[in-house]
Amino acid sequence: MGLGEIAQEDRAQDHDGPVVRMLGRAGIAPAEDEMHSSNGDAGLLLLDRSRRAIRLTPAGANFAGLAGRLLEQAGDASRQARQIACGDAGEITISFTAAVSYVFIPRLVSLLRQEHPAVDLTLRELTTPQQLVALAGRQVDICLLRPPITLPGIRALRVESECLVAAVPQDHPLARKEIVRLAAINGEALVTYPPVEGPYFHGTIMGLLQAAGVYPASVQYITQTHAILGLVAAGIGVALVPQSARACCPAGVALRPLAGAEGIQAELFLAWLEQSGNPVSGPVLRTLQTLSML
Repeated sequence: MGLGEIAQEDRAQDHDGPVVRMLGRAGIAPAEDEMHSSNGDAGLLLLDRSRRAIRLTPAGANFAGLAGRLLEQAGDASRQARQIACGDAGEITISFTAAVSYVFIPRLVSLLRQEHPAVDLTLRELTTPQQLVALAGRQVDICLLRPPITLPGIRALRVESECLVAAVPQDHPLARKEIVRLAAINGEALVTYPPVEGPYFHGTIMGLLQAAGVYPASVQYITQTHAILGLVAAGIGVALVPQSARACCPAGVALRPLAGAEGIQAELFLAWLEQSGNPVSGPVLRTLQTLSML
């Protein structure tokens, strides 16, 4: 019952009336018709008394409205605190490698908005080594990265696996092939991932070529997949890239299935701290595990 409703009760049943009692519980004690402010100033009249009723003065009505809004805000704060404590609301930061943004990240964002609408999502694009540093320093909560994941205290789950494809200039003789054989890369200029910023793809691709006895004429190192494809379009060389690169393939590049690398898969992992201080991480991780394409 609000103060305005209480003020309409029949004063004959209670000389002071329920309004006076409620104001007293709020720490405002009436002295007859006049209330005193905390600094002792008189003249704050909240109640208009008559023989039969107690009514709120304009000042009292304003006080009642403000008090009601404060009570609503207190209730909202309590509900939000409970939501955050159980992981239904809050903030989470997820990092990812650039290649993941082409296919996986749009699906991730759509799912999280649907399943966790009260969670504020921050996304950061980082290389795998940068992600591991950020995770260990608690600058991010969840990572989408490539192996190896060797830091202690970190758990990981594979969520995606894809094959490699050959990327060649549109006017290159290999573009006329339906399937490019790995041996055909021998003697070609290669655009590929660097050993420091992109150790996973660098080791996978260079190890594959060496095992097959394939030796490029030259090697140009570029960190991001879309930049590698840009150089291929410019005729700088050929490349081996994950199949998801089809989503960002520019004009002037032909992507072809790669024969001779059937056993090689580019793997994507979720990684998180075993002892995470963010209550949102658990519910979000359970949701992200449903995105697995395996």
